[in-house]
Amino acid sequence: MSDLIPTIYDHYKDTCSVINEAVKRRDRLMIFVLVTVGILAIQGLFPTISNVVINDVMNFKFGITLKLDFSVIGSIVWFLLLIFTLRYFQINVFIERQYSYVHKIEGILNGEIGKEIITREGKSYLSDYPIFSDWMCLLYTLIFPLLLILTATAKIIGELLNISMYGWSLNSGLNFGVFILLLISIVLYLFVHYKNNK
Repeated sequence: MSDLIPTIYDHYKDTCSVINEAVKRRDRLMIFVLVTVGILAIQGLFPTISNVVINDVMNFKFGITLKLDFSVIGSIVWFLLLIFTLRYFQINVFIERQYSYVHKIEGILNGEIGKEIITREGKSYLSDYPIFSDWMCLLYTLIFPLLLILTATAKIIGELLNISMYGWSLNSGLNFGVFILLLISIVLYLFVHYKNNK
């Protein structure tokens, strides 16, 4: 047996730990994205009520008594959605790249050992992949981004209709710019994800 095995195995364990921490961060960000999308949807459906509720929550939770304008709150929500989504996709791509790397480390480690015994993240994980796991993968990597596009598009269309009645403002321009950045980011994520998983 090679003297490299303990070093390679320690690196393998450290890499698995890094992936597990990244998965936890990704899952928290998924919740942040969903909450932000929910707020965005509520603002689109019930603009006046949502403005009152957000101002009341800010007053109760943080002691902020400013009465923020609905358009300012809307721009903040758009910006938060962009930030959370970018970070979510960034971590997701990082995790996917790390799994490819772990598979390579498993191959090197098994080559050094002389038999295939370390396969937890590679062959064992991918063999007999349950249909439910395929479904979850589809939800996370395709359906969720498409629903995000759909929700953001519906919201921006509502805002564009208001612009046609009341004219452009700084907030409406910012919101439209954030929407474009969000759309580009989602499309690029889908492209990278499906290109890497061919």
